[in-house]
Amino acid sequence: LRELYLGANSLSGTIPRDFLNGIQDKSASIKVDLSQNNLVGTVPEKLTAFDSLKLYLSDNKLKALPDAFCSKASWMGGEVATSKCDAIMCPPGTYNEYGRQANDETPCGPCPFTYTAEFYGSIECIPSNTGDYSEREILRLFFQATGGNQWSDKSNWLKNGVSVCQWNGITCASEEGGAGDTVTRIQLPSNKLRGTVPPAIYQLPNLKTVDVSNNDVGFEFRGIEMARVLDALYLDRTRVSSLEGIGKASRLTTLHVQNNNFDGASIPSELYDLGNLESLYLSDSNFGGTLPSDIKKLDDLKEFYCHGNSLTGTLPPELGTLQNLKVLQLSENLFVGEIPREFDGMYSLRSLFIDSYTRNSVGLSGPVPDFNNMEYLTEISLNANSLTGDIPDDFLINLKNKKSSVVVGLQDNQITGALPQVLSRFSKLNIDVSGNMITKIDGSLCQLQGWQGGDVASFGCDAILCPAGTFNQYGRRSSEQFPCVPCEGAEQSPYMGSIICESEEKKKEKEILELFYNVCGGKNWKNSDNWMSDDVDICHWFGISCQDGKTVDSILLGGNNVVGTPPAKIFEMPNLKWLWLYSNPINFKFDAIGNAKRLTSLLLDQTGLSSLRGIGAASTIEDLDIRFNNLKGPLPKEISQMVSLKDFAVEGNQLTGALPSFGLMKRLERLRLGSNRFAGALDDFASNTRLKSIDVSGNIMSGPIPPTLLKGTDKDEEIYLDLSSNNFIGEVPGELARFEKVTIYLRDNLITGVDPALCKNDAWNDGDVGEFNCDGILCPAGTFSEDYGRQTTGGQLAQCRQCGKAKYFGASFCGARSSAASTRIGFAIGVVSASISVMVIALI
Repeated sequence: LRELYLGANSLSGTIPRDFLNGIQDKSASIKVDLSQNNLVGTVPEKLTAFDSLKLYLSDNKLKALPDAFCSKASWMGGEVATSKCDAIMCPPGTYNEYGRQANDETPCGPCPFTYTAEFYGSIECIPSNTGDYSEREILRLFFQATGGNQWSDKSNWLKNGVSVCQWNGITCASEEGGAGDTVTRIQLPSNKLRGTVPPAIYQLPNLKTVDVSNNDVGFEFRGIEMARVLDALYLDRTRVSSLEGIGKASRLTTLHVQNNNFDGASIPSELYDLGNLESLYLSDSNFGGTLPSDIKKLDDLKEFYCHGNSLTGTLPPELGTLQNLKVLQLSENLFVGEIPREFDGMYSLRSLFIDSYTRNSVGLSGPVPDFNNMEYLTEISLNANSLTGDIPDDFLINLKNKKSSVVVGLQDNQITGALPQVLSRFSKLNIDVSGNMITKIDGSLCQLQGWQGGDVASFGCDAILCPAGTFNQYGRRSSEQFPCVPCEGAEQSPYMGSIICESEEKKKEKEILELFYNVCGGKNWKNSDNWMSDDVDICHWFGISCQDGKTVDSILLGGNNVVGTPPAKIFEMPNLKWLWLYSNPINFKFDAIGNAKRLTSLLLDQTGLSSLRGIGAASTIEDLDIRFNNLKGPLPKEISQMVSLKDFAVEGNQLTGALPSFGLMKRLERLRLGSNRFAGALDDFASNTRLKSIDVSGNIMSGPIPPTLLKGTDKDEEIYLDLSSNNFIGEVPGELARFEKVTIYLRDNLITGVDPALCKNDAWNDGDVGEFNCDGILCPAGTFSEDYGRQTTGGQLAQCRQCGKAKYFGASFCGARSSAASTRIGFAIGVVSASISVMVIALI
């Protein structure tokens, strides 16, 4: 016996005295793992007979380790020579995540104040047993652990003869049954506390509130289940960096952890187990990840503040189940997609904030919601997003008190049309729709003197929006000091509420294009007609087109010998929709692409692109082509944030690993992932209901073809599937027969059959299935069809011919098949050749 692995079981009792005694060769290298069990007592000293032993014992309940072990220099791979017995197990009172010192960077550290590690090999410390301490003694521990002598106000603390109820920041109340005063609140905000709040406070039997906000203290949640009546924690602006253990505070109704740093971590799932929460404050604390559907579990929630984090993805429809919610503050995150219709279920909502002023992101998209089921919603702030369409006629139509003050912020979106007359139902509306594409205000609105905080009484329609052809920094007039000023220049915006003139915008765009020309080798472009000419409008520079002759909407310079790194400034062009730079040797960066809030088409194929970092911010792009580049490694997860994608092409790179989830891309229609090295199973793409074209050919994907493939797609769609040259196994599932017209390529996999139900779909493969039955899908085992792997109307080579070496259905050659990877050698050579050709063409 040389290796014994019994870790992470439930072994108990002591290690036998003659453990491993039967091994005769004590000089042999032995490895034993008994970690993470329930072993007790002492480690047998007889083990010193072994010269080279790796003995893993952490996370048990061992009380003693023989001193003789500490001199066994060859043990633990030589680590005992330098770290002595710590290389085997951390001694009591110390710990680390391994339960031993594995190297110089992982020493055994002491437990925090009032924590202990009773056994050898501890991987964590637990709160010390203070069960017999009085409330006074527990508060003394709190005072010592948080630097009480340096507090701003420590009045009466630790004074003999003074009740703890008279100590600054301590509140007491009588216990039920009249047994005397007991501590119920510790409130010491902004009091210069230092150190870590000890978990001993959880043993104060009637503690309800802890407020140590605005102090330089850490906070541990382990042991919080002992605080059986704790209902409020105020930990804003402290050193809290983890919420591990918070889920056991079952009575908590109020939690404040704003202005902390959680280092981009997701909101922990255990937080959603706090079913009694009514007030949750998580703002400005560097949370990342998505807001999950588990938010629905907080059904008592009344206030949710999560402003200024880095939450991504779409808004969960489950928020709409929170019928008690009154305030929802989610501004300055990275949310994309539409506002779910289910939000109407938040019947009690009074204030909704989802602005995106400070983020390089397009923010929310889709139509402006009507909120017509909201009876109390009087404050809406959805500024700096990408909402489209008209303001609906039934906007807030069921608001109970239409004479109350109503504030609506829709500034800097893409809202069109007119402000409708029906809005006159509100007596005191303050609405900001500047920076949109509004063309008209119904005249009756300009007579409502209670609107815009009374400004309409003074300035009429100008108080709502500056007229077309005029502007000011607010897009509307709110004082004598800021009138709506006429724009200069030939370019005049047809829209009301401008905060900048188009002539000024065009000057900025000219400066950006000049910068682009200078840093990207404009003098050596194949065609640079009119560029840098002051006498020619930028709309007539080669490759540039403008929206209605006004501002730039496209830069089309594919195959033009553009070089260098295109400046991030190009993303500041407000109406840029098409950016085509394909077949140029450039070093493209996605930094600041979130500023391009109308960009829909980005073509970067054959440019040498090597990184997709930052691409997730491009959530308005519908068409992304990054084929034939130098992309390596897994596709980044931020791809899933591109919720507007319809066509995604990434063939001919060197991408690896499993495919990320495309589930959030509800508009996806075409997915082209061929000729990479993607592995793993094929997703069924059930949630991509518009998807009708998938190409994953030439990868090393494996497993069966899912019977539910494209189950959400309409059966009347024309489907294109290229799954060829992978390692897919099993039978082609008959469930695909629900589609009437399919073009499907399956050659060179490990497929062992075709469900006969598929062979009745005469229209499949352009009629080949009607002509050749199952052979029109795949040639059977024992046959092959050169290039096709199936029979098609294309002469002798397209027939299924006999071949004893063809073990699987769909062989395209007569010979043994080793793996999908081998079939791509020729492709790799072709990609290299193509890339070289592009570079040569670009330099001609």
